[in-house]
Amino acid sequence: MPDIAVEDASLPDSPTVQEEYLTHAFPSILQSFNSHVAAAIWHGEVNIPQNKGPLKCHNHSSKILAWPWWSVENNTRFKAIIEQFGLSQLARCTYRFVNKLLISSFVERWQAETNTFHMPVGEMTLTLDDVSTIVGLPIVGKSVSVPDVTDHHGVTLLVYGLGITERAAHEEVSFAGGNSVRLEWLRSQFAGVTDSDPDEAIQCAARAYLLFLLGYTLFSDKSGGRVPVVYLGLLMDLGSIHTYAWGAAVLTFLYKQLGYASRSGVKQMGGYMTLLEAWIYEHFRAFRPH
Repeated sequence: MPDIAVEDASLPDSPTVQEEYLTHAFPSILQSFNSHVAAAIWHGEVNIPQNKGPLKCHNHSSKILAWPWWSVENNTRFKAIIEQFGLSQLARCTYRFVNKLLISSFVERWQAETNTFHMPVGEMTLTLDDVSTIVGLPIVGKSVSVPDVTDHHGVTLLVYGLGITERAAHEEVSFAGGNSVRLEWLRSQFAGVTDSDPDEAIQCAARAYLLFLLGYTLFSDKSGGRVPVVYLGLLMDLGSIHTYAWGAAVLTFLYKQLGYASRSGVKQMGGYMTLLEAWIYEHFRAFRPH
């Protein structure tokens, strides 16, 4: 049977057609790409960095250091409780400053549909092993699952978890909004605990600090200064806090924040910046500060 030559009319066969094809359609099969910042750059809608500029990356190391429980001499009982949970290292390994230009450059390569950075060498992503190695968080254990809570339930969590009055809980939730509490309110109310306080007060202060730490590190969001009350539900049983897979939770939360930040028009990003930046330095050593 003789060979039959078939001309594919769908393929551009002239430089002019090819240029027009490449100008009007970015070669991506991802459905969400039209809202991605890279699409806006491709179509000339965003001129980085003149118009969009680097992302505002939320980092709270100075606020974490404002509650220096590890250097206080008369709170040994409080220290003993905090140290056993496997989260205390977060207060000591958080970067003082974030390289927002570096973070922004990587966010532009993030695709939420694949949860990967699309690099010239292929696709890369943060893994559970990275989380365990870089920040030492447990990646195996009970799932960190938090349901939606009503305002009434949020107030109840505050009353029983932090030992405050129902009136004080209502006032704080109303002031902070979004069924949340202010992180600086937690510090102002509970940072003064000492060994002379009752066991129950020390335990309440420990829950307050851990909620404070989660809000400023693992689950830092774009609010910049609040944390949802629902996380307090994970801290009620102090003896089981170390059994949660916190590493898996922070990775999931960071994936979501990267997805939000990669959208066109978004100007800020939440998530644990130290984890992301340390991962970049680990795998792209040319970016390491000298």
